[in-house]
Amino acid sequence: MKLHTKIALLFSICISFAFSCLLFMVRDRILTSNQISLENLNTQIVESKANEIGSWLNQRISEIRVISQTEALRTMETKSLQTFIKRLNQNVGEHYGNEYGTFAAGTTNGLGYVCDEQTIDVSKRDYFQHAMSTDEEYIISTPLLSKTDSLPITLICYPIYDDENEKIGFINGAISLYKLSEITEGIDFYNGSSWIMDSKGNLYTSNPIQGISASELANLVSHIKEPIAKNVGLFSFKEEKGKEQVVFYSPIPYSNGWSLCTMTSLKELNLHTQNLIYTILVIWILMLAISIVSCFLFSRTITAPIYKLSKAMQLVKDGSFDLPKQVISGKKDELAFLANNFYTMTEQISFLMERIKEEEVAKRTAEFQVLQSQINPHFLYNTLDNLQWRAYDHNALELSEMIEALSDFFRISLSDGKEFISVIKEIEHVKSYLFIQQKRYEDILNFTISCDPDVSEYVTIKLIVQPLVENALYHGIKPKLSHGTIAVRVLRKEDTIQIIVQDDGVGMSPPKLKTLLRSLEQDAPGKGYGLYNIHRRIQMVYGKEYGISITSEEQIGTTATIIIPAVKEMQNNEKIINCR
Repeated sequence: MKLHTKIALLFSICISFAFSCLLFMVRDRILTSNQISLENLNTQIVESKANEIGSWLNQRISEIRVISQTEALRTMETKSLQTFIKRLNQNVGEHYGNEYGTFAAGTTNGLGYVCDEQTIDVSKRDYFQHAMSTDEEYIISTPLLSKTDSLPITLICYPIYDDENEKIGFINGAISLYKLSEITEGIDFYNGSSWIMDSKGNLYTSNPIQGISASELANLVSHIKEPIAKNVGLFSFKEEKGKEQVVFYSPIPYSNGWSLCTMTSLKELNLHTQNLIYTILVIWILMLAISIVSCFLFSRTITAPIYKLSKAMQLVKDGSFDLPKQVISGKKDELAFLANNFYTMTEQISFLMERIKEEEVAKRTAEFQVLQSQINPHFLYNTLDNLQWRAYDHNALELSEMIEALSDFFRISLSDGKEFISVIKEIEHVKSYLFIQQKRYEDILNFTISCDPDVSEYVTIKLIVQPLVENALYHGIKPKLSHGTIAVRVLRKEDTIQIIVQDDGVGMSPPKLKTLLRSLEQDAPGKGYGLYNIHRRIQMVYGKEYGISITSEEQIGTTATIIIPAVKEMQNNEKIINCR
């Protein structure tokens, strides 16, 4: 997993955890706070509506109180009474919700007049007996059916007194339950339903109540009647389908025990709270998404310099010290400090490596010159020429040829201190060496040399082929203990010169060949002009793409190939950067 992904993932987890905790805390706080606020607010609303209904009821009671003081009722004169009740039913009755027969008046025997076609007898009814036997100003009856139209009503029974303050009769004002239902249905409360109920559980409504069973209604009545219960409060229960319902209740003034009850579902009651929570949840998701995206972008700003620095380090690891300028940062943070220091350090390492290479070349040249200075070329050549002619004078022709070959061998080896010689001179050097060795090992050694015609114009480092020929002789032909051949071929292939030294000696086993090839890349050279020395000299002068390659098969032979660029002219100590 990449570093920026780890950073972004860690930040995302932390932010998600923090946001989740915050969301739950806010949710619980909102639910608790809204629960209390909703209860207080809704009870206040229901109480306000109950007071409105109480005011309406009090207005009806006040009307009946005024009516009871009229002369026609206080004298109970039949004709005046009937005329007054007729006119009263015509003018005031509609306020109570009845089409006709709202008012009835009569004497203490319970017989009452409604209209010419309708009289009533309420002597047996509880509310009448209660009104006549107590000193209460008025009595409100339980729901009953009107004797005039058989519709559900409740009656306000108001006693009538004479001038001696004696009860001489009564007046009833009928309030239609349709009117009360109309009032309660007009209460807009969370899509709920409202009704009026007295302390005994009698319902003052013309419509059946949906969503509450008779048993729960009885529990509601008991709850309202509990001494510890508030006059204004709430009652919650679960209906048969498992839906939670809440009933808010409040007493209705001037009603002798009536209560306004308003029922709604808990889900509907908490709908606004849930919508608020959903809104917070959506905002939380958006904030979380923005935070996570920001984390990924922010992590990239942190890891981008690290990625550039790691790429630069990979280049240095692969041997390239030519770093892009993008590694350098103009910022002032720790990563920029690290990148800039690494770039500076790489430049210094590159400079030191070039300096070491130059010193190595200078050291190698100095050592070579010291070696050459130990031999006086003119003294050596003159001595060898003298020996050659003495041998010739004594008719020792073979010895003369060997001395001539040795003289050519040393002449080419020294080459007046030059490091670069023509390819042909290098091959002549090898030919002189093989000629001398053939005279020594004439029973086992044979050699061939072939060159492409156009290689004569190219130059090479001197003394790179003879060590290969020497290895072929001593490690390939001699251990064979029988006659063998060393073949030297010089080929021109595209932009390279290939010098192939092949023998049919004992060869090498795969493990031994693998060890030899690995030794070509070691950091420490062997003794003398070994394979590592030749390979390293070629790569130092021409580059890493050139050098020696070796193949071998056991009891078949070994082939060593030198590959150098096809260069026509070079100065001493010059390095080929690109020959193509």
